[in-house]
Amino acid sequence: MIECVYQNDTSRMVIVKCIGANHFYREKVVMPTEVFWFQAPKDARLEIWKMSLTGQMLHVRADVSDYATNEEPATESLWAS
Repeated sequence: MIECVYQNDTSRMVIVKCIGANHFYREKVVMPTEVFWFQAPKDARLEIWKMSLTGQMLHVRADVSDYATNEEPATESLWAS
């Protein structure tokens, strides 16, 4: 799994769908100016759907690696145990 981030720079809400192998699926409504952090398999794809007057419209389809933070995910908690 890799750490990824998507920032909605539009003036409308979008729906982010992340689809990967072994039935991996994550979907999130992202409001304008909101930042969405998530983990996804390296080979997953990301779809960004914009809302229009007639419903959802596919806006972007990309490899999830295009949204990777290039940082390793945390392996231990930063909180005291």
